[in-house]
Parts: sequence; structure tokens; C-alpha cells
Amino acid sequence: MSTNQERRAEARQRLREQMEAQARREKQLKIAGASVVVVVLLGIVGVVVWNKAEQARAEEYAANWITCEYPQDTSPVEKVDPAQFQDQGPEVVAEARRFNAQVDEVEKSKREVEPPSGDQPRKGTADITITTGSGEIPLVLDREGAPCNVESFVHLAQQQYFDDTKCHRLTIGRKESQLSVLQCGDPTGTGLSGPGYSVVDEPPTDLPVAEDGSGMSVYPRGTVAMAKSQAPNSAGSQFFLVYEDSMLPPEYSVMGTIGDAGLKVLDKIAKTGTKSDDQSNPDSEVPRRPVVIEKVTVGAQEGLPEN
Repeated sequence: MSTNQERRAEARQRLREQMEAQARREKQLKIAGASVVVVVLLGIVGVVVWNKAEQARAEEYAANWITCEYPQDTSPVEKVDPAQFQDQGPEVVAEARRFNAQVDEVEKSKREVEPPSGDQPRKGTADITITTGSGEIPLVLDREGAPCNVESFVHLAQQQYFDDTKCHRLTIGRKESQLSVLQCGDPTGTGLSGPGYSVVDEPPTDLPVAEDGSGMSVYPRGTVAMAKSQAPNSAGSQFFLVYEDSMLPPEYSVMGTIGDAGLKVLDKIAKTGTKSDDQSNPDSEVPRRPVVIEKVTVGAQEGLPEN
């Protein structure tokens, strides 16, 4: 039999064992709790890092790509009644009839295509060659200044939209109108038609200001820009090539520049002149010798952002 001393020793041993076991359990609980805290903190840090990475990716994407809107053109050109202009003289009546003939030509010759789709690159250049009966006009289009307009032009060129079309307008810069451009891009040759959709304005911000205090901007020789009506966001397929410094409101989207060889071709076209020197004559802005675009080809496209 155990003595009282032995029993007390055994009791003390069991107590120590119980206390050690309790201490181990408490330590394990503390470790588990600390692990949970670490996991939670790591999760929070992970979420923050992921959010920042996603934000950085979104910012990078927004810096490289843009969502362009190309609304459908829902305002068709309609004829006028020449009889309504009888009191304004025969010249005005004749102009009304001429306009109606142009509307008929639009209906007969118009070309309508689907606009570009998806997001468009904000950066990069496109080499374009306009082949005319008078020679080749090389262009370099820069998306950075007008990404939506450049994409539309490239898109139309790739669909042969401009092929076998006439440049319908030639302006000769004069003191009262410092505008020296060749305007093209309307398959009907009337200046009244487009691709069936419109392009948003992307007005230039870095053009020189005219020194005459008119508030106009100088579109320098060698500029390629989009033509439009006075209404906002009314550009379509028509564009103009500036062969001498021209003064315009800074509303026309600048797409790029004309190569030296192209400027020589434009100088030759301008030298040929227009059908009439009388500014009141509608033929005063019609090239004397027809300027026919045989084809527009898209060459190298460089500096585009990666998908």
C-alpha cells in the first residue's frame, strides 16, 4: 500500500501534468488565433494589392484604348421646292434645281457601310497612300490626336470606300478667304453624302492662332483633317488636304500629315485651278480637271498598344 507521502507525490504529479496540458492547449489556441489573424491580414493585404493592380491595369487600358461612338446618320438630305425661291431671282432658282440634282445623285451613288466596332487604340500611326490620276499622295495618320476619326478613316479605306471617287471641292486661298484645301471622301461627288454614320469631333488643341485677331486657327500646309458641317459631331467620310496654310475655326479634327511627294501633287492640282474664278458661281470650288481617287491603301501601322 502507498503511504500518505507517496499519494501526495502522485497527486502533485497529476496536478503538474494537468497544468502542463492546460498550458499546451492555451498555447495552441494562441497559435491558432495568431494564424487566423495572419490569414485575415494576408487576405486583406491580398485584396488591397489585387485592387491596386486592377486599378493600374484599368488606368493603363484607358490610356491605350478608347470606346468610340459612331452614331447612325439619321438626317437624310431632302429636296427643296424651286418655286419657293422664285422671288429671289433665277440664279437662286437654278441653284435649288442644282441642289435637287445632287440629291438624286446621292440616292443613286451613295455608299453606306457599318462603322468600326470595339474599343479603338489611342496611340500609333498608319501609313496611307491615296492614289489619284495626278499622282500618289502619301499620308501619315496619328491616332493620338484623333483616335476615333483615324480609326474610321482606316476602316473605310480597308473597305475600299474611297476607291473610284472624285474629290469634289478645291479652294484657292484668297485675301477674303484664306482656305487652300482639296476636299474628298464623298463617293457621290456632291459633298452631301457620307458612310451612313457620323464621327465625334476631336478638335485640335495645339494649332497656331491666327495673328489677325479673328479667333481662327491656322491649319498648316501638309495637314490632313476631317470635314464636317457646322453641326457638332457631323463628320463622316469627307476629309480635306491642306496645301497652303489655311485659317479655320479649330473645330476640324486633325488626323495627320501629308508627305512631301503628296504636297507636290496637290500643288499641281491647285495650279490647274477651278472651273470658275467667279466666287458667286457654284463651279468656283469645282476642280477644273477632275481629281479621281483610284484607290486608298493602308500600309504599315506602328506603335499600336498591345491587347
